[in-house]
Amino acid sequence: MTLRRSWSVRTNKLAMRLLKICMVCGLVLVLLADTLSTSGTKPIPIVVPIGWLEFASGLFAIGVYTLYRPGRKRWIAAVAVVSILVTAVELLVDTDTRGVGTAELLALGLLMLYAVRQWDAPPGRWVALVTAVAAVFIGQRMFVYPGSNAGGTVLIILTLSTITGFGAYLRGMDKLRRETQEEVRQAERLELAREMHDFVAHHVTGMVVLAQAAQVTNTDPKQAFADIEEAGLAALTSMRRMVKMLRNDDAGAGTNPLGDLAQIEDLVERFNREGTDTTCFISPELAGSTVAPEIAATAHRIVREALTNVRKHARGASRVRVVVAAASGNGLEVSVRDDGRAGRGKLADSGGGMGLLGLGERVGAVGGQLRAQPRPEGGWETAAWLPRETATPA
Repeated sequence: MTLRRSWSVRTNKLAMRLLKICMVCGLVLVLLADTLSTSGTKPIPIVVPIGWLEFASGLFAIGVYTLYRPGRKRWIAAVAVVSILVTAVELLVDTDTRGVGTAELLALGLLMLYAVRQWDAPPGRWVALVTAVAAVFIGQRMFVYPGSNAGGTVLIILTLSTITGFGAYLRGMDKLRRETQEEVRQAERLELAREMHDFVAHHVTGMVVLAQAAQVTNTDPKQAFADIEEAGLAALTSMRRMVKMLRNDDAGAGTNPLGDLAQIEDLVERFNREGTDTTCFISPELAGSTVAPEIAATAHRIVREALTNVRKHARGASRVRVVVAAASGNGLEVSVRDDGRAGRGKLADSGGGMGLLGLGERVGAVGGQLRAQPRPEGGWETAAWLPRETATPA
């Protein structure tokens, strides 16, 4: 997630809130104007009891639209049922007053958009159908002038058809987004399954070597068994961590090849050949077997994902610094810093934030912490703290 994307998300949320506030204020103003206005010799709707009832029904519809949250379709059904009942009462009373319903009709249309978008959510699809009936039925209050009923009803039906189409489009986009996320989760699980095989094979090979060495040397049997036990516990811990990530229904996105600390230098060198001044420092004390294989692979993935984001999003980046160093708490710090600006264009917009999503959950699964944020002096920083060794289970 880049600085540009972070600001874009905040701006979109703020814009949507302001838009909803404006729409609610507009609906309230329309309701007041509809209630207090008249034409010809007909009385003002507010002076008759049915006018107050219609005003309350419209206010209820606006309130539900204002406070609506996904998954509360029963409130949409309640608005539709109340609207139908109020219209029925208005027709039975048969007053010589123009009915109040413009704001309520607009609110019903907006609520129907939610009902169609959440078509399969409980309490069921009938909510959208009842809402459409209420919107068409409300025309009986409003179109009381000669010749206006048929034309007004057709206009309402056409408007509802447009709303239904747009709601179906949004529902399709939601479904596509869920399917895409599920695909990347499955790809991540498959890659983790391959890595689990490599990690366990690494530890099991070490156990075999220890057992063979104990047979041909004068090693103390207790010490040999202790070493084999330690290697076995490390293998179990690696496997449990991988299985935990495979079982996690909310596992993140993105796939990665198996890597280690030594391959980070090759990764940086390839990136450097593409034209960006990139340097890499790996603390010598981290070399060898002091870093568990799954930790090293996670560090490799952090660097790979960060360099990919630099190429996509960091416009004008001239320097990139990759550091893998020892950190407090028997851990290691992996950081990638650049001096670029937030990028624009098709390449910058193509990430979708799925890489950092999967990376954050991958880092958390091995007991680490990830942060990705803008630097005060300019540019972007992706950094993580990782445990240096695999924890031994009790």
